[in-house]
Amino acid sequence: MSSNPIARLRHARLAAALLAGAAHMFFAAGAQADDYRLAAQTKIHISIIQWNPSKGEYQRWEALSGDFLVSSQGTIGLPVVGSLDVSGKTSAEVAAQISAALHDKMGLISPPEVSIEIAQYPSIYVVGAVTTPGAYQFRPDLTVLQAVALAGGRYRPPPEKAGQSDISLLGELTTIHTKQLRLLGRIARLQAELGGDAEIHFPAELTGAGARDLVDQIMALEGTLFTARANEKTRQVDKLSDLRDMYTRELDMLATKSKDTGEEITQTETEVAKITKLVEQGIVLSSRWSELRRVLGQMRADHAQGDIDAMRARQGLSETTRQEFSVSDQRQTEVATQLRDALSELAEVRSREYTIRQLLLAASTVVPGATSEGSSDLKLVIVRQDRQGPKEMNASETTSLVPGDVVKVYVATSMQDIVDPATSQQRTTTRPGGETQ
Repeated sequence: MSSNPIARLRHARLAAALLAGAAHMFFAAGAQADDYRLAAQTKIHISIIQWNPSKGEYQRWEALSGDFLVSSQGTIGLPVVGSLDVSGKTSAEVAAQISAALHDKMGLISPPEVSIEIAQYPSIYVVGAVTTPGAYQFRPDLTVLQAVALAGGRYRPPPEKAGQSDISLLGELTTIHTKQLRLLGRIARLQAELGGDAEIHFPAELTGAGARDLVDQIMALEGTLFTARANEKTRQVDKLSDLRDMYTRELDMLATKSKDTGEEITQTETEVAKITKLVEQGIVLSSRWSELRRVLGQMRADHAQGDIDAMRARQGLSETTRQEFSVSDQRQTEVATQLRDALSELAEVRSREYTIRQLLLAASTVVPGATSEGSSDLKLVIVRQDRQGPKEMNASETTSLVPGDVVKVYVATSMQDIVDPATSQQRTTTRPGGETQ
């Protein structure tokens, strides 16, 4: 370095100017990037300068300066230094990291000056009910509403096609909702029948539904059907019970008659045996003996017929008892089968309901939301990546975005007002900022 004081002063002023320029460049970048932590796909511009005492000037390290892209692993590859993990670090932290690494690896007397500015942020993505979904360049202080504007604003289909598909799906969803309520009522009634309950216990999913007229109608219908079926079963059982009692009384009568007939036959057989001896001795006419034998034969025939009648009555009693048990068994089997089919149908209905809701979401034109009657509004959701993975969060128009965010845009219409009209008059909408309409 020159020993001339004027030259030294000139060099000092030049150095100050260069330092001021470097500081200006660094802080200009810092105004945008100080709080931003580097993420994958961020492009950064690195500038490295070093004071050269022998020449009395700052020298730019062209070989190490330039643009670098943060990899998907969160690293950058820098000559001499090698691979550096920069994920989650600010520009100032990375600059200090590079400066220290160069100082150590190159054995410099003093660390070089390193400045970093964000050349390009990772894109943000706007999808859903916007005119032009896709990737858009991030800029600091970008809000959700601005991102929607970049994507062309809310999507509006041609007038001749606007809402046709959604109206059809919403109409089907209304039908499915009604069918689901009816199935819930039927299932509750079948469960009560299967369990032998005295009354139906309807689930809260049905009793808590907003369509009171429909719910009351379903509950009244199922209650009437429950009572009618219970009465029908009672009549069948009572009828069979009366028939069983009749057979029991008939068996008692036949048993008494059989006993009396048996005693008469025994007496008649004794009398026939006596008359037979008298006939052989010629004391009694054979006509009397023949008439008595005929009467004995008729008595034996009547006794045998009584045994046959008793057997038939016992068979009838056994069949009636079997039918009496069969009524309960068949009713339980019938109810269990109907309950199985109703549960299966309910599962299918709920699956169809889920499919329709997903179709509405996929169409990105409507999504269930709380809006005032006759109006619609945007429902905004941000998908943001962090160390634990992607996370969804509801957003407002003024929510600030960070690079890499995915903005999902839906048109939130009051689907509940269509599915459950009874509650539509009580619904309100709270807009971002707390304003209620």
